[in-house]
Amino acid sequence: MTSSGFQGYRRLLLALALPVLAAACAPAGVDQNIFTLGWSKLGIGYETFVNTRNDCVMVASVVTENAAGREQSMPAVSASRFKSCMRSSGWEPNAAGYSAPLGYDVRIVQ
Repeated sequence: MTSSGFQGYRRLLLALALPVLAAACAPAGVDQNIFTLGWSKLGIGYETFVNTRNDCVMVASVVTENAAGREQSMPAVSASRFKSCMRSSGWEPNAAGYSAPLGYDVRIVQ
């Protein structure tokens, strides 16, 4: 193999390996889908789901500050705490389950 052929092969391997390495080393992101998931619990109605969900949002709420050190106005919710609360109440993620009421937005944090 010639020197220039080896250099081209090496550049190709590097170009393919860098994105994979960067993705592997990146910090785990927040589960952004946690609040758009459907949730189900056998034999339980939507009103009970909404009440449990609201309780879990309150339990999982965290105070966050903006760059100026002021508390942010939109609620922030810990995704892991929320999911843990829902599961401890007997709810499981289910694509066909109940979903959040419209217009109920929260910011999701670790």
